[in-house]
Amino acid sequence: MGKKTLVLGYTRAGHPVLLPARQSPDMSQFVSWTPGDHLDASRILMEHGEREIDPIGSWCAHWAGAHWAIGKSARRKKKHRTIMRGAAEATIRIGRRR
Repeated sequence: MGKKTLVLGYTRAGHPVLLPARQSPDMSQFVSWTPGDHLDASRILMEHGEREIDPIGSWCAHWAGAHWAIGKSARRKKKHRTIMRGAAEATIRIGRRR
């Protein structure tokens, strides 16, 4: 039988956020997650880590930081893309209005 894991919460896309079993996160298992999923996971882990004692609390904080960094860097890259829409093919910048 597999190792039991505790689900702390779910991201906006429905991915379960599990209690970390060790301090060093293996981010390769999260390649299908969106930036929003990473930010949700970061928030969930931070909230749980604040209620836990060491070592689980520090593991949650470490994992939360890793998810936050991926979510924020992916969002920054996304802002610089342009999208072509409609018949007029107007270019729209994401995230900036002037």
